[in-house]
Amino acid sequence: MNHTLLKAAVIALATTAMPPLANAADNVDFTLVKQAPRSNLQVAIVPFAGAESISGIVTNDLTNLGQFTLDSNLPERPHSSSEVTLPVWQHNAVPYLVVGNTRSNRGNVEINFEVINVATGEVMQGLQTVTSKNNSQSLRMAGHKVADRIYEILTGIKGDFSGRIAYVVETGKPKNRVSRLVISDVDGFNPKVIYEFNGTIKTLNTSADNQTFTFQVQPDTLGYPQVMSANIVSGAVSNLTNFKAMNYGASVSKDGRVIFSSSFENGIPQIYLAQGGNSRRLTNDPVGAIYPSWAPDGQSFVYTSDRAGGKKGGNKGQIYLYNLATGSEQRLTGGGLSSMGRISNDGKKMSYLSGANQGAVMDLGSRSVTAVNNVGLSEAPGVSPNGQHYIYSNKNVITIVSNGKSISISPSQNGVPNGLIYGPLWLNPDANNVLP
Repeated sequence: MNHTLLKAAVIALATTAMPPLANAADNVDFTLVKQAPRSNLQVAIVPFAGAESISGIVTNDLTNLGQFTLDSNLPERPHSSSEVTLPVWQHNAVPYLVVGNTRSNRGNVEINFEVINVATGEVMQGLQTVTSKNNSQSLRMAGHKVADRIYEILTGIKGDFSGRIAYVVETGKPKNRVSRLVISDVDGFNPKVIYEFNGTIKTLNTSADNQTFTFQVQPDTLGYPQVMSANIVSGAVSNLTNFKAMNYGASVSKDGRVIFSSSFENGIPQIYLAQGGNSRRLTNDPVGAIYPSWAPDGQSFVYTSDRAGGKKGGNKGQIYLYNLATGSEQRLTGGGLSSMGRISNDGKKMSYLSGANQGAVMDLGSRSVTAVNNVGLSEAPGVSPNGQHYIYSNKNVITIVSNGKSISISPSQNGVPNGLIYGPLWLNPDANNVLP
C-alpha cells in the first residue's frame, strides 16, 4: 500500500529605491475580530515607515489574539530607536515601544523593527528583520511574522500568529450537502478552498511534520469513509486509505511515517503504521481502535478505544497513549466517554472530546482538565502551536480563546460560503518551506 505525502519546495530568498508597497491590509476591517478584554501587558506600536498597513496587522494580532493592551497615545512617531526621545515615552508610562521601517531588498520588502524597553532604553534582542515578497498576501503574512517575534521577545513564548487555520464549511442538507475544506491565515484572511466534497468532511487532525494535516471524508451516498492528507502550504490533497474499509483518522509523524485506523483486515478498526510503502498492525483491540494522533516526540501516539465497555463496547470510549518502542499502553482518561485526543506541539496538553459535546483540554503533567466548548458539534477543540490559544467552532463562526478570553472570526466576511463550520485546527507550517 502506497502512502504519498506531498512536501512543499523550499523557496529561496533573494537582496535599492523602494518600489510601491503592496497594501498588506487590503482595507482590513478590524471588526472582523471582535475585541476581547485586555491583559496588563502594555505596548505602544508606532506605524512603520512605508508600511503602516503591516503595523496594523501586527497590532491586530497582538491585541486581539495576543491579549496585549495597545496604548494609542503616541507623543512622537519615531521609526528607529535612534529617533526615540526616551524621556517623552518614560513620562507616558508605557513599558514597551515598537518602532519600524521598510526598505527594498532586490525586489522584496525588508521590514526592520525594534522592541524597546522604555524604562531602560534597551533595544530588546536587537534589530529584527523580516523579508517578504511585495504583494498583499505575502505582506500580510510578514505582518504576522513580525507579531510572532514581538510576542516572543516580550513573553518568552514563541508566537504562532503566522500559522494557518484549517476548517470545514458545510452547506445544504443531508443527501444534498457540500463540504468545503478551507485554509486561511489565523485572522481569517486569505481563505482558500482546497477540497470540495459531496458529503461530510470531519475529524481534522494535526500532524507532527508541520507540513500536513489529515481529515476524514464520508459520502452521503453508499461508500466507505476515507482518510485524506492535505499539505498546509500548497493545499495539495492525497488519499491515505484508498481501499474499502471503515477508516477513522490518521496522523503523520515528523519523519513521514503514517498511523491510521482501518478495518481492512478483519472488520474491526485497528491502528496501523505505514512506512516505505508497507504497513503493519500495531493494536489488537477487541472492539476497535480509532482516531490515532502522533505525539510530538514521534515515539508515541494517542488513540481512542471503547474496550473499557467490554467486548461489545458500551459507549465508554477512553484515550490511550501507545509507546511505539515498547508496545506498552497507558490510559490517559477515565470516567465518562472521552475520544479524539490530540497532543499539543509542546507535548504538555491534550485536547479531546469529553462526553457527547464537551470539548476539553488536559494538562498532561497535573492531569487537570479545562472545559473549552460545548456547542453540540461533537468534536474536540484545537490547541495552537505554542499552547496559549484554544480554537473551536461556534457553528457559524470560529472562536479563539486566550487566557480565558475569547474572540470570534467570521469566515463569511472574507467570502467563504456561510454555513456550519466544523473542526478548526491551528496549524504551524514548517518555516523553511515558505517565504512570506
